[in-house]
Amino acid sequence: MFDLAEKLQFTAMSEDGRVLDALAHAQRHGRARGEYIPALDEEGKEVDISFATQNWRKVVLDKTRPGQFVRKHFEAMVFTYLAEELRCGDVAVAGSEEYADWSQQLLAWEAVEEKLADYLVEVELCEAGEAAEFDAGSWRTSSAARLRRRTPGTPTTRAWSSMRRRASRR
Repeated sequence: MFDLAEKLQFTAMSEDGRVLDALAHAQRHGRARGEYIPALDEEGKEVDISFATQNWRKVVLDKTRPGQFVRKHFEAMVFTYLAEELRCGDVAVAGSEEYADWSQQLLAWEAVEEKLADYLVEVELCEAGEAAEFDAGSWRTSSAARLRRRTPGTPTTRAWSSMRRRASRR
């Protein structure tokens, strides 16, 4: 796992980089052969493992050796959480297709604004006349307000109404 992790370039997709920080700590001690590694980074600060469940923290921290991690358990925890972060898109791998940086695949807001009015008419979230005087920012806030005012079971679009009619004919 260490060999693979050294070859890949990971990027945190959120402001939470604790798993990658823990991975870097594990990599710094990856060649260690002892049973324990320090729980402090090279700056003397405690490595933050608050991303892990209480059960993992119990296993990783040895009560008889404060300030140290059980190396094998720490490594297993880090790679388990790294796999989960990759799976859910919180960590990206440079040059990967499956684990790519999803934010790089988003359209620029200007491109979205150009297409949004036509799209809203197509999916029947607004009328063609409304689309002519469309303002993305005001639509977004007014739509959210309309959805909040909607009572459960009330159709939100004409498409929903027609779907209900077709279903009732069956």
